[in-house]
Amino acid sequence: MKSKILVLLALGACAAVLFAAGGRVADRAPAWKAVGPPGGNLTALTVHPSVANTVLCGTYGGGIFRSTNGGGAWKAVGRSVVHPKIRCLATVPARPGTVYAGTDRGVYRSADGGATWAEANGTLLSQRTILSVAVHPKTPATVFAGSAGHGLYKSVNGGATWTWLNNDISYRDVWVLVIDPQRPKTMYACLADDGVLKSTNGGATWTSLDLPGFPYGFAIDPVDSRILYASCNGLWKSRDGGKTWGALTLPTSMVMALAHHPKKSGVLYVGTYSGGIYKSLDGGANWTAVNTGLTGREVRQLAVARSSPGTIFAGTLVDGVFRSRTGGAGWTVASKGLNAVDVKRLAFDGQTAGVFYAACSPGLYKATGGGASWTSGVWPNARVGEVRTVVVHPKNHLIVYATNSTIGVSRSQDGGKTWKDLGLSGMMIVGLTVDPVRPDRVYVPVYDQGIYRTLNGGKTWANVGLKTTKPVQVVFDPSVPGTIYAATQDGVWRGTAGGTAFSSAGLKGYNIYNLTIDAAGVLYAGSGGNGAYKSINHGASWTEINNGLPSCRYIDAFAVNPKNAQDLYAGVSDLGVYRSKDGGANWMSFGAGLCPGVMVFSLVFDPKDQATLYAGSAGAGVYKVQPGN
Repeated sequence: MKSKILVLLALGACAAVLFAAGGRVADRAPAWKAVGPPGGNLTALTVHPSVANTVLCGTYGGGIFRSTNGGGAWKAVGRSVVHPKIRCLATVPARPGTVYAGTDRGVYRSADGGATWAEANGTLLSQRTILSVAVHPKTPATVFAGSAGHGLYKSVNGGATWTWLNNDISYRDVWVLVIDPQRPKTMYACLADDGVLKSTNGGATWTSLDLPGFPYGFAIDPVDSRILYASCNGLWKSRDGGKTWGALTLPTSMVMALAHHPKKSGVLYVGTYSGGIYKSLDGGANWTAVNTGLTGREVRQLAVARSSPGTIFAGTLVDGVFRSRTGGAGWTVASKGLNAVDVKRLAFDGQTAGVFYAACSPGLYKATGGGASWTSGVWPNARVGEVRTVVVHPKNHLIVYATNSTIGVSRSQDGGKTWKDLGLSGMMIVGLTVDPVRPDRVYVPVYDQGIYRTLNGGKTWANVGLKTTKPVQVVFDPSVPGTIYAATQDGVWRGTAGGTAFSSAGLKGYNIYNLTIDAAGVLYAGSGGNGAYKSINHGASWTEINNGLPSCRYIDAFAVNPKNAQDLYAGVSDLGVYRSKDGGANWMSFGAGLCPGVMVFSLVFDPKDQATLYAGSAGAGVYKVQPGN
């Protein structure tokens, strides 16, 4: 898995070239529809300086979302322009409609409150990851951008051109950047694992303030800008511009978000790792939990409306955005249409159309009505933590398996209401497959350790091989009972005798991300960098099927239409979905409606509604479409 992560990082150059290019588009292709779940990996929240109901939310993978009714409904904006991996958002009080977005591909700018966007990279920033943006409070054309690994950049013309500031924080990760609104030459920068630094000359030189640790937030008192607050290994306060610091006592030490009332001194809000939100009215001396109605307790983002300070927005890891109109006294869910969850796998219950499970980075979800309704935290023990795989028993829809690297394998026998852990805890589990003929036999590929198998529904496990090939997936051959195939970082392997004897089935030396097999036993293999392959003779030989696919061919998912085996779908890294109507001989882009640049990790037809195809994406939730002919 580590190798795959490194390979995916290398996709940046491909994504930069192909982000807007795509490929030949299927004629009159139907559009995908986002169906949830609400929430996701929220990276930024900001409120329009003069319109409290206009809110922008940045996500990592799903782009920017905008609400004009206080979070009552969200709409994706800028998707044809802005890179989908958002790191930060910054409004400009002196020009209320101006917003900047820092992304994994530089800076973007909006002049109409986030409705439309344009690139603002000049010639320097298009290949930079921008972690933070700060705008001069009195000269709004002056903008600073903090980058990953390259320090600080400055623009004096609103992002048209940029200058690299070769100074004390060059080649550093600038996660948070704040300008003193009363003394604009004074700036504060929070660096990864290096704490907080201060500049008094507009970013030319910097001095450490001796607050080590990873910085999650920084705030300046609006009345007296010498009073500072920083969350670095706890929460700290300075009364003298950072010369000295004192620790503030909280019920929890893990502060993930920090916000100050825009007008009143000493009124603070902090979002915590597991305790929700706390509020202080006296500069941090005393704290009160303000969690009524806040069901999501891991709070990553906080934003207070400047024009209506009683209005606060909170971004949570699992349950999306919440809104308070009463200074935190009560909260309501405000996530409708905010679809940015990182989805790893989809699994249908096979009993009722539109009922399926989604294994996601923030936990396990269950959908009904084709995504019309969602339940989060279906597997409570893994509510906050990546669920990599979910599989439904082929003969009993109430039996569900799910995996997590900490817990291992767990099983529910009542449709997700209760769970029993089955072992393999602490292992890097990358998949799970249930024998369709003998469902008590379950196969689990574990990165760097081979394939584990149980013959008794999880009571005991045994390693059956492929320890050195790094397997990532197991599929059963429906045309040859007892035969399995494994996708590995060393090609495809065939297992006979119930998966106890393995031999190479071709593509040795290729990093195979996934395998799909149709009812007739035709195999499709998706690779990391070499595209798609097809075998019609159980792996004895393979044919490359890349005509029409992009040159950077990283295939993350396959699906075969159960009604037409010639109708294929492939998830291509950073480029959405492609379709072939001739068994892979030719491919066309099939991404209308998807978030541009999205990675699709799971493609599944609903077994009870075989006209509908679902896609699970990285950071943009679940989509569905009826492909037709």
